[in-house]
Amino acid sequence: MATEKIRWWSLGRGDMDSTVAQVGFNLAQSMIPVILLAPLGIPMAFSLKNLLPGYALGFLIGSFGLVHLAIKLARREGRQNVTAHVYGNNVPGIIAFTLAIIVPVYMQTHDVNRAWAIGAAAVVWTGIFKLIAAPFAGAIRRFIPVPASMTVFAAAMYSYLALVLLQRVFDQPVVGIVALMIVAVTVLGNVPITRWKIPPFLVAWLVPLGIGLSIGYVHPVWQGMSLTAPFSITQEPLRAMIYALPYMSVILPMAIYQILQDIAAAEGGAAAGDNYDARSLLLADGLGTLVCGLAGCVITPVIYALLPPYKALGARIGYAFWTAVIYMAVVVSGLTIFIGQLFPWPILSAMIAYVAVGVGVATLRRVQPKYYTALLLGLVLPTGAVVAAAVGSALPALHLSAANPEIQAALNRSIYWSSVQGLGNGFLFLVLVIAAIITESIDRRFNRAALWCAIAAVFSWFGLLHSPLMRWGAQPQYAIGWVAAAVILFTARWWAGEALPPPHAQGAPSAVPAMKQEPQTSAK
Repeated sequence: MATEKIRWWSLGRGDMDSTVAQVGFNLAQSMIPVILLAPLGIPMAFSLKNLLPGYALGFLIGSFGLVHLAIKLARREGRQNVTAHVYGNNVPGIIAFTLAIIVPVYMQTHDVNRAWAIGAAAVVWTGIFKLIAAPFAGAIRRFIPVPASMTVFAAAMYSYLALVLLQRVFDQPVVGIVALMIVAVTVLGNVPITRWKIPPFLVAWLVPLGIGLSIGYVHPVWQGMSLTAPFSITQEPLRAMIYALPYMSVILPMAIYQILQDIAAAEGGAAAGDNYDARSLLLADGLGTLVCGLAGCVITPVIYALLPPYKALGARIGYAFWTAVIYMAVVVSGLTIFIGQLFPWPILSAMIAYVAVGVGVATLRRVQPKYYTALLLGLVLPTGAVVAAAVGSALPALHLSAANPEIQAALNRSIYWSSVQGLGNGFLFLVLVIAAIITESIDRRFNRAALWCAIAAVFSWFGLLHSPLMRWGAQPQYAIGWVAAAVILFTARWWAGEALPPPHAQGAPSAVPAMKQEPQTSAK
């Protein structure tokens, strides 16, 4: 196929749907730090001017990198149906950096500029870790079992994202239920809207939006246009990088998760027929993330492992280009708040339902049934992080602090707060460790499983797991527990028997009972 015939910038039906969804997701989700910080007394005007604009620049750089990779793949293989990877802000990272870094720094110093600077430095560190990991993406992909990497991806995008955001369908039941039913019938049910096949996400946005406007739920306030630079440089950025070091317990696990999600995105793309180089994907994301932080943004972007459902929707390359351009235009024109009001959460949550289902389906297709035990446990573990995030955001709004001994005692009596924190801090790395241990144990590779326990012990000791802050001897009890687990797994082959075959080998029973097959009859 001739190079000039590949119209990568065009917007087909699927690209229009994907552009609507991606612009809405990125605008609405970028407002999360503003909403979480407002109860502390941090003015929304300050957040909108300083914390957010830099995301537009980093998002543009990362998106253009992914578009470039998609064009190269399309030209190399001579295909029009190549889909660009999905790029956007990372909700777990937004919540973690806001509640576990910016909020504590502001509560301790009451210096909003320092809190902002350290938050942006956390994004810079994340970008640096991604760029360091990029050349080793292939090795990381080989070392981490596919079921473990896919479980981390599902835990973040299926469990955590759904638990945090999906309930917001009912912020306004009429608007949310209408949006959810349109998505359920047209997208999940694959029922076309009229014979012209109108883009379903466009309908799922405009119809509920019209209802919201008519009942007064959505009432956008025009604040005029004002040119805004897509960056805001923090004071003393190098010193902020040093101040951010104690928060590596938040930054490093989140960076590891995002690296794994980029790799999982490569896995998902390959399964859908678009085989991208994981190193190139990490490089594009790393550059975008680094630019976000240097431009003063406290939001980390990431590659969503959503290429299969977006490809099934009909998305190609154009949506990735136009989403970034439209988002930049909205930010530069100063219309972020106004446009954001046109994407209320009940509508976006209905679209997130499709995203969650797509993630779940993609994960099940990539994980063999014998590893479902690892997957199912991994999907449950984010519950602790969800509870911790909910309590962490509610207490400042009530002018309370979890550092207060009386508050801590009450939380421990009611919701076992210390256990919730242990489960929530670095939860995505915990999901990775647990899923990897179970996967390696199923395959009878006990030494590798023990190695994962040893890594978890080191992370616990240094406060990179189960701890809100990085320091020497942060969580000794957790470290001892993981060392004991490593000993058990290291000796497992001895006490289990050398000749014990792995599941599904030599007629061994499956880890998951097989479904009874019904006799098939040929259709007439």
